[in-house]
Amino acid sequence: DFGDFWYGWRNQLKGLSYPNWVVALDMKGFGDSDKPFMANNYKYEVVLEELKQFIDVLQKKNLKKIVLVGHGLGGHIGWKFVETYPSMVRKFISLSTPHPRIWLKHVMRSWRSVIENRWLYVCRLPFLPEMEMVSNDLEVFDKRFKKSSSVTDLTNYSNFDKEAYKYTFSRTADWQGPINYLRNLHLADSTIFKREEPNHCIPVETLFLVGNNDPEVSLDLVSQSAEYVDRFASQIINGAGHNPHQEQPDFVNKLIAKFVEGPDSDIKATKKKVNTPQIFKTQ
Repeated sequence: DFGDFWYGWRNQLKGLSYPNWVVALDMKGFGDSDKPFMANNYKYEVVLEELKQFIDVLQKKNLKKIVLVGHGLGGHIGWKFVETYPSMVRKFISLSTPHPRIWLKHVMRSWRSVIENRWLYVCRLPFLPEMEMVSNDLEVFDKRFKKSSSVTDLTNYSNFDKEAYKYTFSRTADWQGPINYLRNLHLADSTIFKREEPNHCIPVETLFLVGNNDPEVSLDLVSQSAEYVDRFASQIINGAGHNPHQEQPDFVNKLIAKFVEGPDSDIKATKKKVNTPQIFKTQ
């Protein structure tokens, strides 16, 4: 996600490592990965090809198809990857991330929405967004880890976690990559609002996990995303916000493990062409 790195998956690396081979990848521009300066290096087609090459290397040691998991910005890349290279992916899990086309329509749907998401437009400016992110001692992370009336459950966080994030994103260069992804968004593309069916249905079984307190993702966005997938299931995580894999890692790990096991998981996928995906509420 924007402002995250491999460490955000620390609970999944540990909780899902047996019997699986779990890899948490810093996308280009994040963490210790390369950070090219030009925004053109972060276009979808460039990032997808590089991700494919990385997976090709992994699959030389293991010929099995991968199970791809993505959250936020990484979730957008995940959706694009399963659309472009479905034969490489056995199953896809999207955490709090609608299909990119659905999300972009949501962001651009009205002037009110544009104002609410004005940061995406500010990112068009050179240098200033990066400088803003490191100002005031990275207060963006103080807000994320502050326990108040926020939906975020900090039980699984520590002060060490916050310092790890502050260290990783301590320089303007550390924000250059994340912001360059946003600079490539087609925020002026009015054709996004044309009513059209997906060009093809993604033939990869998909699980959508979303917190019931997520301020950024509604069930309507989940439902619309289901139209792009041949087999789709969704799960609401009660008490979770936008980062369910960090807020309730044990429960999310159990859901992921169930979904991954076997050709037909315990969570039954709904067929496409439904207006609302089947919702499985948690206790």
